[in-house]
Amino acid sequence: MKTLMRLMIYVKPSARWVVAAVIIMILATLFDLIAPWILKEIFDKGIAVKNMSVVISLTLLLAGVQALKSAGMFLQGYSQELVGQNVVFKLREELYAKLQRLSFTYYDKAQTGQLMSRMTGDIEAVKNFVGFGAMALFTGLLTFVGTFIFMLWMQWQVTLISAVTIPLILLVLWRFYRKVGPAWSSIREQMGKLTTTLQENISGIRVVKSFAAENSEKGKFAARNKQNFETNMERAKLEAKSFPLMGLFGGLTFVLMIWLGAIFVARDEMSMGTFMAFQWYTWGMIWPLNMLGWQINIMQQAVKAAPRVFEVLDADVDIESPDAGRETKGMKGFVTFDGVSFYFADQDRKSDEPILKSIDFKVNQGEVIAVLGATGSGKSSLIGLLSRFYDTSSGRVLIDGTDVRDYELDGLRRSIGIVPQETFLFSATIRDNIAYGYPGATQEQIEHAAAKAQIHSFIEGLPHGYDTLIGERGVGLSGGQRQRVALARAILMDSPILVLDEATASVDTATESAIHEALLEVMKGRTTFIIAQRLSSIQHADRIIVLERGKLVEQGTHRELSERNGFFRKLFEQQQKQQASL
Repeated sequence: MKTLMRLMIYVKPSARWVVAAVIIMILATLFDLIAPWILKEIFDKGIAVKNMSVVISLTLLLAGVQALKSAGMFLQGYSQELVGQNVVFKLREELYAKLQRLSFTYYDKAQTGQLMSRMTGDIEAVKNFVGFGAMALFTGLLTFVGTFIFMLWMQWQVTLISAVTIPLILLVLWRFYRKVGPAWSSIREQMGKLTTTLQENISGIRVVKSFAAENSEKGKFAARNKQNFETNMERAKLEAKSFPLMGLFGGLTFVLMIWLGAIFVARDEMSMGTFMAFQWYTWGMIWPLNMLGWQINIMQQAVKAAPRVFEVLDADVDIESPDAGRETKGMKGFVTFDGVSFYFADQDRKSDEPILKSIDFKVNQGEVIAVLGATGSGKSSLIGLLSRFYDTSSGRVLIDGTDVRDYELDGLRRSIGIVPQETFLFSATIRDNIAYGYPGATQEQIEHAAAKAQIHSFIEGLPHGYDTLIGERGVGLSGGQRQRVALARAILMDSPILVLDEATASVDTATESAIHEALLEVMKGRTTFIIAQRLSSIQHADRIIVLERGKLVEQGTHRELSERNGFFRKLFEQQQKQQASL
């Protein structure tokens, strides 16, 4: 009930259309209730006394009632669909907006396929109930009650005796209602898992084919698909047990009514017109109960799907822009890490080592800082704290003397141009990808950024130049080309702080050298962090910071660290040997 009440909040903006649909539905139900009575009058006051004028006039009236009902059903159907679509529109809008607000902490644990399933299938299930199921349920109940009252008014003895099977139908419905809810809950969960498996396979298809793992993936998908099939068949078994039984009891009601009606007509205790009207009314009493099973199905789908949507909407947003966030206009780029420690949200702080522990260092405006360390040393986490992808567990990260948590969030992130280690490009033109963070950039600005990233000549050589469409995730480009497009995107932002996270790892040595030369101009007056494994990538760094297991163990210039017997020197000697062996 709580879920249904919450859904009604989304129906409220369409209250006018709901009222219109309800009024039309009530009128249509009244037409349905009047029609059998008109049929009764046709038999009793027309056919029985051979009065054709009454037959013709009442038949025309019956046709008019049906025409009015058909027009009303059109308006009702349109109103219901509009209400359902409005609810879906608002839910999808809120859900997508919430997904944009949720931090990296949420996405570290969330499954893309599950989120896609909630955005599509689960919301569609909600729409089916709000747009059709709820009104159909109300219509059925009103029709049943109204029909029962009309039948009692016309011939109460036949009505009561014929209705002895109704409690049996209601009992079947109650048992079905109790069991179908958990079944739909399992189906929604299994569908989310199936979508996740499909999404992962398609996204990683190149890895799958590289390792000739198609059969393994087929097996994985087949297992998920089988689970989904079996869960649906369990639900279908419930329907197969319940619906035919309801049909049987409904048929018995018809048989009883005909048998009793015939007896009462033979005794002159019931007119032929009333008998014919009861044929119609009995259907009006049985179909709402039979349809109630399908409506319960639709309702249970929505009741089990809606909490999955609300779960995302109710997820805590742990990183938000402060109410009176400081503007970043005029930011210079003085960076301070003051006693910074960091744990992931699900880490056990008593037993697990922190990702970063007691990090202290300062960076002056325009200084180029290289961050070195083995895999898992905390390099990317360090940069994530700078952009507030995560918040520190203790200590502070300051830019120009202000805690990053006090800055307006969008402004803070626009002030830090990032070239991530995992390059992501959108299914759009190269121009759109480069200008993603600065949609208003001129063509000249875009080309200038591309030239600095050593990608302009390549783009110019394409058949459509900057209007060339690239595939999903940039599959139309090589790894190095994608990385250079991402670099151009960061350069175009013209941010006071630049972060290069393995930004040249996918390019050859010659291109890397050319990019570094071009970046010398870009980095002038700009605070720059370079995360790299190649020492050639940090040759222009003013200072090098070395992380080991989350601790800052070394910092200094290239020469200073070369003279110490630490991580940097070992890495330097190792790469020297590798180059000598080539």
